[in-house]
Amino acid sequence: MGEVVKLQKSGESLIITIPVEICEQLNLCDGSEVELEPFTCAGEMGLRIRPKK
Repeated sequence: MGEVVKLQKSGESLIITIPVEICEQLNLCDGSEVELEPFTCAGEMGLRIRPKK
């Protein structure tokens, strides 16, 4: 089962709050940038999140 994230609107932006455990696994820290890529698998929409290099 996946983890739960929180979405929050801030002006014209959307803030995604990722659990600390996932951030640690991906070596993300405050201010890190990630790339988002929408995809479809077996008819279900999803989102890939990759650390930006």
